[in-house]
Amino acid sequence: MVESRSAQVLKSAKYVSLITFRKSGEPVRSPVWFAQFGVNPNCYGVITETNAGKVKRIRANSKIEIQVCDIKGGIEADAEKFSGVAHLVTGDQAIAVRKAISKRYGLTYKLFSISYSVSSLFKKKDELPETNIVFELTD
Repeated sequence: MVESRSAQVLKSAKYVSLITFRKSGEPVRSPVWFAQFGVNPNCYGVITETNAGKVKRIRANSKIEIQVCDIKGGIEADAEKFSGVAHLVTGDQAIAVRKAISKRYGLTYKLFSISYSVSSLFKKKDELPETNIVFELTD
């Protein structure tokens, strides 16, 4: 199987800017951790909070775009943009996405998880199940 251009580019990327769209069509960029997910080499998973804006936007419009970015979301002028379709996953699939991210980012992810767990002790509990995003690139 020939590796797609997007798979070639993303193989060495550490972060991507996940671009979702408001009802008005306005793009909204979010820098995210991502990991190849499942058997399809063009399928990736992203962890996020259940009540995040990108989750709400994907519920309304599954079209997404991505570009390689830095940790703060900065994008180089010549960065390629790839299109795709996203869907939300919960339950076992959401846990599988989290495990894929944990495997890819290792100690960095574990430290982030500890920090997030401690800070969430002081926040109102979210009663919704864990929700994550899976997207498949079409180019």
